[in-house]
Amino acid sequence: MRNVLVGVDGSAESERAANVAAAIARATGRGLVFTHVLPSFGVLPGPLELVSWHREREVQAFRDLESLSQRQTSFGIEPQTEILVGSPAEVLADRAAESDVDLVVIGHRGRSAAARVLLGSVADRLMQICGKSVLVVR
Repeated sequence: MRNVLVGVDGSAESERAANVAAAIARATGRGLVFTHVLPSFGVLPGPLELVSWHREREVQAFRDLESLSQRQTSFGIEPQTEILVGSPAEVLADRAAESDVDLVVIGHRGRSAAARVLLGSVADRLMQICGKSVLVVR
């Protein structure tokens, strides 16, 4: 089955993207995959505070994914959930390249052009490098 891949990060924007993706999945008979990408800090253990912060992010990502999944299950969809590690745009593009994905949905924070230049934008970068269709939800 083909799937709609949704990049989620716990933000209000990604929740809106998840809702839009779920509606598309229901309307088209596709599966739904919620993917949360955690940052990678390399293979060497960092300071205890960094390791603790990363573990807290992982626990929160799991909770966010469970919450999103439970809401969609109540609408008759059984989404897959996954936590991946790396640079969000690159990891999502790599995941989207797999044969089970035909659409990627991601939220956009609506930053100004200057903020996007300084901070970057996962949505902007994903649209540049992803080989599949990308729907950006504002």
